[in-house]
Amino acid sequence: MNTKEISFTHLLDLPAELSVKAKEVPGLPERLLRFIRMEVAMNEQRQQRYSPAAVELVQRARALADKRIEEGRSREEGMRAFEQNFKEITETL
Repeated sequence: MNTKEISFTHLLDLPAELSVKAKEVPGLPERLLRFIRMEVAMNEQRQQRYSPAAVELVQRARALADKRIEEGRSREEGMRAFEQNFKEITETL
């Protein structure tokens, strides 16, 4: 993949007035590229830090929490569910 395959506009929509002003900032493209490289590297490290099973448990826990919020359940119920999910996650690790 060469560095020109995807443009910045595919990643982020800038308001027109900000885009015009951003073009005037010296060295901004290079700094943005450096920042994006660092973010990608950190994300890759985060992805490797946890086992697929742990990631799946966290995703299920988030989905359950979202569902409970939509159903209007109380914070206390949510905290009990969180504690149970946390226990499951730590036992898996």
